[in-house]
Amino acid sequence: MEKFDRELILSLCPSIPRLRDLYEEHLKLEREVERFEQYSAYSASAQIRSHELKKEKLKGVDDMMAIINDYRRERTPEELLTCGSC
Repeated sequence: MEKFDRELILSLCPSIPRLRDLYEEHLKLEREVERFEQYSAYSASAQIRSHELKKEKLKGVDDMMAIINDYRRERTPEELLTCGSC
């Protein structure tokens, strides 16, 4: 996820509960992926679980980006230019 998008997500989380929930889940999955990747060299089951978590994380990113894209479509170019993190 791009830094620009991450900043926008953080700025919108307080006003869009679904986005906040998705972002919190994303962070949780990120930590889990890191944990399983430590063991993936040793265990086939850790590799499989890491792959599953990455797929779930990617689905969440897709969902967040859909919300962000909707947000951007609802704004005029001038609003987007004047919005600090948009």
